[in-house]
Amino acid sequence: MPADTAPDRHPEVAAFLAAHPGIRFVEAFTPDLTGFGFGKRLPIAEIDALYRSGMGFSAAPYVLDGRHLGYGSGGVGWDDGDPDARGRPIPGSLKPMPWAAQPTAQVMLDLAMSATGEPLWTDPRQILKGVLGKLAADGFHPVVACEFEFFLIDGARAADGRIRPPVIKRTGRPLGYPTNLAVSTLEEVADWSAALDDAARAQGVPMGAVIAEMGVGQFEVNLHHQADALRAGDQAVLLKRLIRGVSRAMGWDATFMPKPYAEDAGSGLHVHVSLADAHGDNVFADLAAGEARLRAAVAGLQRTLPEALGFFAPNRNAFRRFGGLFAPVNRKWGEDNRTVAFRVPTDKGAGRRIEHRVAGADANPYLVLAAILAGMHHGIRAGLEPDAPVVGKHAGHKKDESLPGDVYEAARRLAAARTLKDYMPKRYLETYAHLLHGLHEEFLDELSVREYEFFL
Repeated sequence: MPADTAPDRHPEVAAFLAAHPGIRFVEAFTPDLTGFGFGKRLPIAEIDALYRSGMGFSAAPYVLDGRHLGYGSGGVGWDDGDPDARGRPIPGSLKPMPWAAQPTAQVMLDLAMSATGEPLWTDPRQILKGVLGKLAADGFHPVVACEFEFFLIDGARAADGRIRPPVIKRTGRPLGYPTNLAVSTLEEVADWSAALDDAARAQGVPMGAVIAEMGVGQFEVNLHHQADALRAGDQAVLLKRLIRGVSRAMGWDATFMPKPYAEDAGSGLHVHVSLADAHGDNVFADLAAGEARLRAAVAGLQRTLPEALGFFAPNRNAFRRFGGLFAPVNRKWGEDNRTVAFRVPTDKGAGRRIEHRVAGADANPYLVLAAILAGMHHGIRAGLEPDAPVVGKHAGHKKDESLPGDVYEAARRLAAARTLKDYMPKRYLETYAHLLHGLHEEFLDELSVREYEFFL
């Protein structure tokens, strides 16, 4: 344990250690493409060196899949000799991990190339920064809130490797059949939801309601609206991390797979977004100009969805979610209608906003926010007009033929994007598309039991 009065101690470290003197380790990480962690666990004695000079490791975390395997996308990690990046703590991100088996802290890292000090061009956080800069140049400042759906599952798998609902201590039986919005379901997991709340408070994550959803063991957790969209992305990453950590500490697990059970509802990442002006006022608020801007923003989302879908649905499982209940497979919009891709809640005035309902829960939060904001900005700048809203009916389960039907097509459309290339580097779009293609090829390489059933 480092001395409390180290002469060159960073003030954030000094304050943290004074408040948490028993900490043994610090996990220094950067969010990978799935929104979880890539980094190292250090003895707390090394925290001063971390804040003083950073921490070196491979510069390839943002071109790796969920297993942290790569496909040579963009030449990163393969053709470049796999050089080092240096991660430095993001201010304000040093927080305790209340769920950890040993007293542990975590800190998020901002990565730059060790040799040049340049930010990593593959970093989704940097992609979001670039999009936010374009909006700020036109006087727009996003206000966003993320909602995650996910499934609680048992820590032990079934004999065939499949997941199953969590076993409840009170009954010794798996959590029962889904009861959407049922408080009785919440009562069965009250200790778990309280631990989520404790962890969120300890980490400064503005977590709101916990809701029982449609699937067996499915829940939704909301984040409060955030006027700093980059910080909102950070908070989305932290929320996913603490949900998984708290669940594992209780002998369960949490999955953000968009469709973990074929017969149950899927899990999405819904984003509520409005735009504020330099004074903090919602530009969608007034009845005339505000509504015109909102319609233009919706039209921009409609226009860019075919080329952006790879960010919202980056794998085969994400495409399985589409077409299910409240999982839009269209470009429709409407007021207070959960069957459309772009829902406009009934709130007026300062609460006027768009709810983007397309992304799966496993999509990268930074890239989701970047693609949404790029689409909205494009629509406003171009003065686009959306089609007629869906009023008083279901938008339908029939797939919109203008949208990619699988990961291959989503990757191809992303690499050839005409609008997103004005907001994100073309080489990034091509590199990310290559990664999606490689991941899907790898996924299909494995023979499944069903192939023997069909073709033996």
